[in-house]
This record gives sequence, structure tokens and C-alpha cells, in this order.
Amino acid sequence: MPWQLSFLPDAQPLQWSALPLFGAMLLVGLIGAQIVARIRWIPRITGYLLIGFALGAGGFNWISADVFEIMHTFADIGIALLVYQLGRYVDLPWLMREKWLLLTIVVSSLLSFLLMWLVLEWNGASRPTAMLTALFAIGSSPAIFVAVMRDVGAEGHVTRRLAATCMLNNFLALLAAYALLPVLAPEDPQRMEELIRHATYSIGASLLLAWCAYRLMQPMARWLGRQRQQQFVLVIGMIALTLGIAHALQLPVLLTMLSFAVLSRNLDRRCDLMDLEFGIVSELFIVLLFVTFGATMRLPSAPLVLSSVALLFLARSTAIGGSIFALARPAKLSWRQAALLAVGSLPVTESGLGLVQISAIYPNTVNELHPLFAGTLMLLELMGPIATKFALIQSGEGSDIGKDKGRP
Repeated sequence: MPWQLSFLPDAQPLQWSALPLFGAMLLVGLIGAQIVARIRWIPRITGYLLIGFALGAGGFNWISADVFEIMHTFADIGIALLVYQLGRYVDLPWLMREKWLLLTIVVSSLLSFLLMWLVLEWNGASRPTAMLTALFAIGSSPAIFVAVMRDVGAEGHVTRRLAATCMLNNFLALLAAYALLPVLAPEDPQRMEELIRHATYSIGASLLLAWCAYRLMQPMARWLGRQRQQQFVLVIGMIALTLGIAHALQLPVLLTMLSFAVLSRNLDRRCDLMDLEFGIVSELFIVLLFVTFGATMRLPSAPLVLSSVALLFLARSTAIGGSIFALARPAKLSWRQAALLAVGSLPVTESGLGLVQISAIYPNTVNELHPLFAGTLMLLELMGPIATKFALIQSGEGSDIGKDKGRP
């Protein structure tokens, strides 16, 4: 509500529901992160998540609808920036030479889907709900991985494989989810033709938009030359433009940005695009992104939801760990590296947040999936950053200090 000082009648009322609260959230998020980061194995983004949870509907419910709207805009930009940075690690020719790694990613995705589907259905979830939840939960979180990787300054064998795994299992999960939604969604069967058209449009238009964005950015990068500041503005501008178009066309944002990132890395044969460090700018978006994630988290209350979340976590961890260990030797991984890859893949993807984008087309589906997926997100968004930081530090490829901390 607006609030006005009684002795300043001509002053404009303070809108506590918008800008002041928005700034206060940034400051409180920074303070919370700094406190949490004093514990060695807990990354700063866990502090952002906890502050967001305390301020959101799961806690004090101090965040109003207009502030949420601002936060979600910045959160989308934050995800896009982090996904773009992650895409620069995915070299498809290298990945094709690493056939066992590629096979590991595919096998772990399929096994994760099957195990999660079976345990959820066994626990009482309907078959469509179990299958769709399993599909959306396949991927590992790009935002958490890149944020923690930057935090600890990780580079190396395990980091590169985690990046490739994160990108590709998200891509597989999103393609499969949107392709199968018309068949699996508990909606009116008479709308099947409409749902198929929507799924085809979502996948095709996302890939086309990503390609068009790259085709526009690449010649501009060549014209600007290898000037870091100009290319920085170019990439930020192109990401914002692509996000705006994706929202206007009601396209899946994460699928669009994953495609854009991979195309930018692998079609740029002349290396016109520079590898950029987003530094302080991305830190602002990371704070807003994870405070927003935290504010959207809810404590599940129904016993069925609680047990399903626990089973989903166990099934996903078992499938990913089992696949990595089974193919570790042919992939030339030590048992230690295999264990760290399994632990580092724990954070669940943000693709479940895309449920909001399909709520108008699939209202019944979203109502059924949301309680289960919200509980899963809460568990793995809180545990995931800790697991990823542990894996990167134990691999010897990162440190508690991190090369980005203190960078001007």
C-alpha cells in the first residue's frame, strides 16, 4: 500500500509494493547470501533462495503482484544470461567424439524418466501426471550450475562434462515434454488437434526464433569486430530482444534460449563472437533470479505430495548415478569423477517453471502437476547448489574463493 509522511503533504506516496521493496529485496538478499556463504559448503545462491522463500508466499508473503512482475522479468533475463554462458561450453564436434559421454547423457535421461514415472505411479499419481512430471524433472538446472561454477571459478574435465550434461538433458527433456503433452495431458480429448498444433508450434517456432536470433547477431558481431564492450552490449541486447519475442509469441523461453546458446557456440566457425564474462551485471540478475525462485517455493502439505517428492528425488538420483557409474570406464572416468558428476547433476531444471507458460492451454494439467513439481523444486533447489559446489570443489577444478569474487 502507498504510505505518506504526515508532515510532508505534498510528497509523493511511497509505493512499498514496488520500487522500494524491490531495492530492499536486493539488499536483504545480499546480506542473507553473505551470512550463508560463511559455511564452507553452502554457496551464496542458497542464501538468495532462503531470503526469497522468507519474503514470498511460503513465508511472510510480503511480495506483491507488481513486484513479482518486475522480478519475473529480471529472472527471465538472468536465466537467459546463464544459459548463454553455459552454451559456450557445449562444443558439438567435441561431444560427438566423446561418444560414451553422449551415450551416458541419453541413457541417464531415459532411465530417469522411466524410474520417476514408475515410482510416482506406484505411489498413487495418475499415469499422465507421473509421466509428465518425470519428463519435466529429467534436466539438471542450468542456472544453478552456472551460478555455482562462476562462484567457485571452476574449469576442467568434470566441469565441462557437467555443462554438456546440463545442456543436453534439458534439451531432451523439453523436446520430449512438449512433443508428448498433447497425448499425455489430462485435457478434453476433443481438443487434441488444437494441442498438437500448439506443441508443433512451440517446438518449431522456438528453434526458428533461436536460429534467426543467431543469424542476426553473428554478422553484427563480425561488423563490430572483436571489441569486448561492443559485443557485450550486442549479446545483452540480442538476449533481451529474443526473450521479448518469445514471450510475445508464447514460446517456451528455456527451450528458445538453450537453442540460441548452442547455435551461437557451434555455428560460429569464424569465431566472430567472443567468450564474454558478464561479471557484475550477471551478479545482479543472479540475485534477482534466485530470490524469485525462493519466493515461488511452497512447502508441500499433503502426505501424498511429500512421499512423491521423496520418491522422485530417490529415483532421479539412482537413475543418474547408476547410468554414470555403468558407463564410467568406457567414458574414461575414474570412480571419483563419476561420483562427482552424479552429485553435481542433482539440481532439478527450471523447465518446470515453464508450466506457467502453458497454463492457458493445459489448465487441468498444470493444476495436477504444480503441487508435485513445486515440492520437488523446493527440495532440489535448496539441496542442489550445495551438491554442485561440493562436486566442483572436490574435483579440484574450483575453490572456495572463486575467480569471479572481487572482480571489478
